[in-house]
Amino acid sequence: MAFSLFGGNEHLHHIDAEQDVAKELFALLTEARTLYLRDVVANGKLYFRYAEDFVSSHRFIDCDRVVCRNCHEMNIHIVKGLLNDRIHLVRELFAAEDFSFEKCMELKRMYDTSASPPIVSRGNNHQEVPPLSFGCNFTRKQMIGITACADTYHLFCVSPLCVEDMEALFACEEGFQLRVNNIRYVAILFDALLEHSLIRSKWQAVLGGRQLLQTKDGNGFVSASSLSSALSAMRSNMTSAAYGIRRAVSELKEWQ
Repeated sequence: MAFSLFGGNEHLHHIDAEQDVAKELFALLTEARTLYLRDVVANGKLYFRYAEDFVSSHRFIDCDRVVCRNCHEMNIHIVKGLLNDRIHLVRELFAAEDFSFEKCMELKRMYDTSASPPIVSRGNNHQEVPPLSFGCNFTRKQMIGITACADTYHLFCVSPLCVEDMEALFACEEGFQLRVNNIRYVAILFDALLEHSLIRSKWQAVLGGRQLLQTKDGNGFVSASSLSSALSAMRSNMTSAAYGIRRAVSELKEWQ
């Protein structure tokens, strides 16, 4: 009696050895890659929606053996962690022509040996501190609008700026940075997004803590305090470009 991962049970076997666990993880990542290339790359599905849907649709298996179910639960937990916390690395792997079992196991080793979110103690309870994030869920049209705004007002030293760049920024992809061209306009953009409840508060801490923005000279990272100072300076001396950024962001609410 074999168990089913993806809707069939032919030629699949119970998990009886460590190698079987690795093979199942590879099968999950292979399926995740196929759906990523189809849904996200080809059809423009939001990455986070894809990741959530994939984990939800692969959580259970057609097997009653405790060992198989436990190993699958462990593997789907790993896949969830990779899709949510190692987005930049996952996208590189899924886009590579040499996608292989060895590459997947290398990614898993990196996942196993990298730092996890810090643990804080509250009395007798222990909680994981959630990673810094913007808590946003933009539609594809909204993301295109944000990208166009950032490109029009030359917020970053990238020309032309692409939607994938902004998706990576708002997803806080590990290892991803954008070099800032005008820090005051960047601050106005994020302040406007907060004003319209499109991102969470403390966006300065997210950008600074995640080191998502490089300074204009490329020799360092933009800090939260620098963003706060830039926003204060911009508010006291608003320009036509700053008003244009705010106006562009106000239109995003209509595109939800």
